[in-house]
Amino acid sequence: TAKSAKKLRDQIAAALRKLANAASEPSEITDVISFEELGITGLFVDEAHNYKNLPIETANQYNGINPKGSVKCASMLKKVRAVQQQNNGGGVTFATATPITNSVSDCFAMQHYLQSGELKLIGLAKFDQWVGMFAEAREEFEIDVDTTQYRLNTRLCKYHNLQELIALFSMIADYHKADNSDILPVFNGYQNCVVSKSPELKRYLDYLSHRAELVRKRRVLPRQDNMLQITCDGRKAALDIRLAEPHKPFSYDMKVYRCAENVFDVWASDPEYKCTQIVFCDIATPKQSFNIYDELKRLLIKMGIHESEIAFIHDADTDAKRTEIFKKVNAGKIRVLIGSTFKLGLGVNVQTYLKAVHHLDVPWRPSDMTQREGRILRPGNLNKEIKIFRYITEGSFDAYSWQLLEIKQRFISQIVSGEYADRSGDEVDNTALTYGEVKALAVGNPLIRARVETANELSKYRILQKKLAEHYEELRIRCTAIPAEIEQAADARLKCEADFDYLKQNPETLSPAERRAVRNAIDACIRTNAKATEETPICSYCGFSLSVPANMIPEHPVILLRRTGKYPVELGESAQGYLARIDNYLAGLPKLAENLSEKIMELQTELEQSTAELQHQESYLPQIVEYTEKLEQIDHKLGVNHS
Repeated sequence: TAKSAKKLRDQIAAALRKLANAASEPSEITDVISFEELGITGLFVDEAHNYKNLPIETANQYNGINPKGSVKCASMLKKVRAVQQQNNGGGVTFATATPITNSVSDCFAMQHYLQSGELKLIGLAKFDQWVGMFAEAREEFEIDVDTTQYRLNTRLCKYHNLQELIALFSMIADYHKADNSDILPVFNGYQNCVVSKSPELKRYLDYLSHRAELVRKRRVLPRQDNMLQITCDGRKAALDIRLAEPHKPFSYDMKVYRCAENVFDVWASDPEYKCTQIVFCDIATPKQSFNIYDELKRLLIKMGIHESEIAFIHDADTDAKRTEIFKKVNAGKIRVLIGSTFKLGLGVNVQTYLKAVHHLDVPWRPSDMTQREGRILRPGNLNKEIKIFRYITEGSFDAYSWQLLEIKQRFISQIVSGEYADRSGDEVDNTALTYGEVKALAVGNPLIRARVETANELSKYRILQKKLAEHYEELRIRCTAIPAEIEQAADARLKCEADFDYLKQNPETLSPAERRAVRNAIDACIRTNAKATEETPICSYCGFSLSVPANMIPEHPVILLRRTGKYPVELGESAQGYLARIDNYLAGLPKLAENLSEKIMELQTELEQSTAELQHQESYLPQIVEYTEKLEQIDHKLGVNHS
């Protein structure tokens, strides 16, 4: 649009002025070396998801999409392009376990870094073009930030052409599926610790609800109060009411105390006094005033764990101190390590005796959960079984936080798995549904809990029905194509049998000199006509015409034999063996005819099975109707606000 074009022009002009001012300012540095002059010919970027916040040009506004990006990521893009220009588009490797961390734009960012040329060729270089092919905005019910009502919100959460997206993404990605191999400890599911909502928290949530109403009605300025600030306050209150209202007293029915109990139980159950634990908490990190870290440490010491066995990763302000802490954890000297996802969740190897991980708060991004749990579900862990605890305050902002994770994870899991699941119910997005179950635990109102659970079930059956419909459509297409394939194979078999009968009746009678002449003719034609755009005839041999196929690659020579049928023969690198390979191929015609017969039988069996499956189709429509009606009834009782 004209407005966005003017905005972009102003941004470019401002950037040019900034560069001009920087160039004109006096500087002590006289010999400036640019990145291009450093001689860097290859780039390996570890934890590459930290550079996904690229500036994005878009004419639309989507929740969760930041069009401005960051200076760090814009700088990385320039370095990537500089290296790629030296390597014909290559020379850059990104490494990360979570390439898509938070939203659909992350996938586009990775592709923009590593396959911008391919995106340009297919007309998807711009974000809006990419969205038009693979995503669309959809309004969905979400629990409001005060957890008492529902509202409709517009997000990029409906996706199309996932198989094509995965195929395109796989051109730059190597997928490594996680499995329950012998090198990983056994994980038997999460232990969800639900803490009841206190009267103090209920009153505070009422206060947040009032603030949210004022913001929505625009009765306060954004710099005075906004939904982000309300959400942050709500997350603090869900973790510990004292973070929002410091004057509130300590209570045994708090997350931090429940966590301390579990940490102590795991610590005391180890007869060798070596098992270690990590507690993750991104909110209320160490500071002078009240914080969760010091409170948890106080409770653990009071229960009987020695102070020297407890450490904060935030106390390690240098690489040497971090390394020293990690060594002590792996040696079993530090038994409890407390830290945030950013400081303790990325690239940390402390798994030797790691027995339990505790999620004291809920991270914003699904990738944060993956990174946290990657510390314990890791090769090198000497424990046969491990535990992962999740702490949820009933009826609090935990419900809102888990819901955000569910929305984001639904898309991410399908992309990073490198495949699009078949119709099997077991292959529904288990991670997202687990988040949904936790969300249901966190919601206090029984009717709202029922709505969340019903919505999860309805979403699951809709996904299953969609996959089922796609499967039957593929079967119908396949049933249409199989008869032609059978006819083609039968025709090829008849020609193959006729050609072999001809060979039996007309055995080869060429002299060594004649065979040498044929071989030389083949070699000369291959050398002369490699990469020719049309098929080139060579000569005749044993009643078969020989030719070089169009667009043949010289490094992998192939010729075509023609009589009744047509047969491609790979010749290998040495010209001395050309005729031997042709003779071996002709001698193998009976085996080729036998293989074609087996293929015809397999195709006939496939056609029968596919036809039978189409005649007895399954359907999840009854379940969809049932849960849709149930959801409407609950909405009526709740008086859901659709505006």
